[in-house]
This record gives sequence, C-alpha cells and structure tokens, in this order.
Amino acid sequence: MVDRKEQIVDCISSGQYHALLDISHTVNSSLDIQEILDLVLSELATVVEASASSIWLLDDDKQRLNVATATGEKSEEIKEIVLEIGEGIVGSVVKEGTSLITQDARKEKEHAISIAEKLDFAATTMMCVPIMTRDRIIGAIQLLNKADSQPFSEENLYLTEVVANAAGIALENAHLHNFLQRENQTLRYELGTNHTQFQDIIGSSPKMRKVLELSERVAQTSSTVLLRGESGTGKEIIAQSIHNASSRAKKPFIPVNCAALPDNLLESELFGHERGAFTGATSRKEGRFELANQGTLFLDEIGDMQIGLQAKLLRVLQDQQIYRVGGTAPINCDARIISATNQDIESKIKQGSFREDLYYRLNVITIGLPTLHERIEDILRLASHFLNKYSWEMKRMKTGFSPDAVQILMTHTWPGNVRELQNAIEHAVVLGKDEEIQVEDLPLSLRKNWSKSEIPNKTLALEDAQRGFKKQYIQYMLAQNDGNRSKTAEVLDIQRTYLSRLIRELNIGE
Repeated sequence: MVDRKEQIVDCISSGQYHALLDISHTVNSSLDIQEILDLVLSELATVVEASASSIWLLDDDKQRLNVATATGEKSEEIKEIVLEIGEGIVGSVVKEGTSLITQDARKEKEHAISIAEKLDFAATTMMCVPIMTRDRIIGAIQLLNKADSQPFSEENLYLTEVVANAAGIALENAHLHNFLQRENQTLRYELGTNHTQFQDIIGSSPKMRKVLELSERVAQTSSTVLLRGESGTGKEIIAQSIHNASSRAKKPFIPVNCAALPDNLLESELFGHERGAFTGATSRKEGRFELANQGTLFLDEIGDMQIGLQAKLLRVLQDQQIYRVGGTAPINCDARIISATNQDIESKIKQGSFREDLYYRLNVITIGLPTLHERIEDILRLASHFLNKYSWEMKRMKTGFSPDAVQILMTHTWPGNVRELQNAIEHAVVLGKDEEIQVEDLPLSLRKNWSKSEIPNKTLALEDAQRGFKKQYIQYMLAQNDGNRSKTAEVLDIQRTYLSRLIRELNIGE
C-alpha cells in the first residue's frame, strides 16, 4: 500500500520542486537571520499562492510570539501584534507543535476575533506550521487566503512543513554561528591573538614614545580619555591598545564613528531601540552602549555629534544608565568611554555647537597624537611594516625600497598621515614589477613634487637610510635658521641638548 506522504510527494510539480531548491539554497548560503526569514517567506508565499503570510518567532524569554517578517497588504500592521503562547491559531500551533490547515479560519475554536478586528482583515483559508529546531519549537509560519479563493491543499501543507524544517535548521545554525563568533572574540582576548599591544605599535620618535607612555599609564584606570589628532594618525589603534592593556581587555571593544550616521540613526545605534519605536523598528535592538558593557566604547569623530544627542550622552556619563529609543526602563551600563576628534573642540564650544560640560566629562585625560610629518624617524619603519604586510597578503615578494623611493617617502609631507602611507605602500605592492619598490610604483600624489637629489644609488639598510635622511634634514634646517641651534631645536620640537648630540653623532658640519 502506497504511503500517504509518498502520494503527496508524487503530486508536487516540478515548479514547486525548483522553488524548494531555491529556498534550500537560500537557507544554506546565508547566516543573516533576517535575510533567511524574508527570502524564505517570500518564496513560500509565491509557491503556495498565499495572499498574506507571516513568520512568528518566540522572544528571548520564550513567552511571547512576535512577527519577524510578513507579506501582504497588512504586512506592517501585523508586526504590531504580540501573541501569548496558546493565543490564537498561531499561539496554539506553537503550544501544541502540530500543523493546522483549514478552509475557514473563522470557524476554528482557536481563532482570535480581536486580532482579526484589530487588523481589519478576514482570514478564510489558512495554514499554520510550527518551526522547530532539533529540540524545541521556536515559532510558526502562517499562510492566509489562497489566491482565487481556492483551498490550500495537502501538497501545500507538506511543502510548508518542509520549508519550516529547513528554516528551523538554518535559524539554529545562524544563532550558533553568532554565538561562536562572540566566543571566538572572547578567546582572542584571552589568548592575546590579533590583539594590538603597545609594544606592537611602531613608534620610536620622542613624540610617539610620550603617547605610548601616557597611554600605558591611563590604561590602568577607568577614566575617560580624549584622543586628539589629525585624520589618519592612528587614534583608533591607540584606543584599542588602551582597552587591551586594561582590566576590561576580556570584554568587548566597540567602536562607533559619530560622523558616519545622521543623528536619529546614531541615537539608535548608541542606545538601541525597542520594537515599534519608529518605522522599520521591527524588533528590539541592543545599542553599542549595551554591547560595550564592562568593556570599552570608542566614540570616534565625537566633534561631529549634534548638540541634542550630546545632552543624552552627558546624561549617560552622569547616571551610568541608558534608555533605548522608545523605551522607558533604565538599563545599567558600565562602559569605559574613549573618544577621539580631529577638530578644534574649544572653538566649537565658543560657537555653541559643542557642550562644555560634556567636553569636561570626556576630557579627563587628553592624549595628542603627532602627525606623521612630526615623527619622521618612524616613516621607514612604518613603510617596511606595511611592505611586509601587503607582500605576505598578496603573495608578492618585495624586499625593500630603492634609494629614490626612500627619499620620496622621507620628504613627502603626508597630509593623510599614517593612513596615507599605508595606502601608498599597498598601491606600490600591487603595481610594482620588481622585488624592490621603485619611484614609479608609488602614487602620483607622492611623485609629482619630487625632484631627485644627491643620494647613494644603492639599496640602503633601514637604519642607514634613516641616518642619511636625518643628517640631510638637520643640515637643511640649520641652514634655514642661520645655524642657530636654539631656533632649529624649537622648529624640530626637540631639546637643544638633543640636537647638539645628534649633530655630534651624525658628524654634521655647520
């Protein structure tokens, strides 16, 4: 005797099989939960010709069902509905764990008239199937009102059950992936891998040594830190290193670029939002403050934050509590704040575009990062670091820089600072044909104002190249200041005694 399920399978059309393959591909090729839900429901509703459909998922407390995605004319309105387990047909299906198919939902004892009236939507034909993982029910798929007032068939129900099973597995895999990502982040902190430390930061110049020494000291405190410096000077790397050297190192470091989002989105990004707080807020979202709890929140480009949001940030710093957008319950938050700016905050305070009280809250410790032009001793070390990095990543063996390329690197003003240098070296590794980086491999922006000067026509060791340039540069600066060592030391931002020592060590004749 032929099994009933086999009879149903035999009745499935080739088009429906292809649709199942498409859905299977979707759930197996994505780890984005919302993408899985949206695409699965859209495909399924099309295949079974449902005029409306929805996927309901249990909340974190496993007590209520919320709409994760929906189709049809009431797709937005239905997202406002929250069901208790056992409430309505969907709630009953989740509670009992069995599918339901009906030609008139209004006659079912589980039918919730109040929901239909609230939505002003009459459901006649309906299918509702539980979504299950390996060990529990996590939600349900509901399909309503088949096209042309036709009844849903057993083939439709079977297809929906197959899709629900696939969706359950995909959702479990996505949740597991997210969990493992978080665990992996924690392990990286514990093992110290991919974990920037102060000793890993390239900086032997006097100004960078001061930055690193101060950063190491403040890392042991919980004080707010304001990093100041031009774009590309490495403010985020210093912030990450302060976090990594602190007692919060095993907790998250969460960066936020305050200039990258408009104010309304930035507020939601920082504080999170409740479901229904605004159009498109289909589910509760934790903000960056919550994600950074017991860790560090890095607010980059803080000078671009609008004055209204500054007041809310100040309140958080004062009370150590946040309110999600659309929420009324305070949430305790223990996140260390490190902020950064390339702007003149004092001028913005005078203009009334930055709150003075917030500035003092953020500015307990200030660390000023030098421009790359102010730390010329570090240029070739940084260049060699980036050369090794991109040579390895791109599997292109590069051994060093030609003397002319060294001269360009050492004499360029670097308005984009370390980031510009990094991009220039990546450009050179990509385009360079020889093992040694040549002048023509460097970006035009570096070459256009360069004129060749006397320099040995041979490859130099890093220290020899630095020594040669340092001698040449000090000679030039002494000449510019008529041999006055005090003026030259002031321009170079070094002590006069240190300049005198360099003159002796480099055999510089005045």
